Amino acid sequence: MERSGHRLFRYRNHLPLLLIPLLVLAMGQSEGLERHYGDAFEIAWGLLCVAIMLSGLVIRCLVVGYSPRGTSGRNSRAQHAGSLNTRCMYSVVRHPLYLGNFLIMIGAISMIEVWWLAVVATLAFALYYERIILAEEAFLETRFGDHFREWAEHTPAFFPALQLWLAPRRPFSVRMVLANESATFAQIVVAATLIRLACDWTVWRRLGESNVILSGFAACSLVAYFALRAMRKKTRWLSPR
Repeated sequence: MERSGHRLFRYRNHLPLLLIPLLVLAMGQSEGLERHYGDAFEIAWGLLCVAIMLSGLVIRCLVVGYSPRGTSGRNSRAQHAGSLNTRCMYSVVRHPLYLGNFLIMIGAISMIEVWWLAVVATLAFALYYERIILAEEAFLETRFGDHFREWAEHTPAFFPALQLWLAPRRPFSVRMVLANESATFAQIVVAATLIRLACDWTVWRRLGESNVILSGFAACSLVAYFALRAMRKKTRWLSPR
């Protein structure tokens, strides 16, 4: 499992792509909560799904914004850690980035309104990330020894223990969040938009005015992402600390 975890580590952000065939299949079974329970229930469910996705984004932003340099990176080719971060989100859960990813994924998938898809996605996430977590923690134990073992002993792996919260030692960096999480925000908006459009077309065979507004918002998020990406490459304003 540890060996497979090292291999999967390189592709840890690609799990949603593996679920696309199931998403397409589930779309045909989405009948729409609006049809059965009315507009108010449909709106409430959509807002709940968006709130779940945004909570995942907030967790990721807290991790990135407060993380010292050399931790919580986006490296994909091999494990890397210049220091062991045990404060802020890492004081309440050992893998906050993966928790954030799960909330984003399950919020988006729940918008399709097919219960078995959420169950399958959760099981796939558990199987996929279990191996990655084993590989990461084996690396960290080798790298940091007793310091890692002491932290891991009282910090839960995935379900946060908020009473363990330790304040960060450094100020929050908006620049780091803009540089690293603008892509995540754009992915959330685009994914939610595509799912909403597909569901409305599947159920009603039409697209409403709200879909046009949502599509415009998605387009704006992509423009903002590419602008920030260009700024990071051509200026030092969004360069790593």
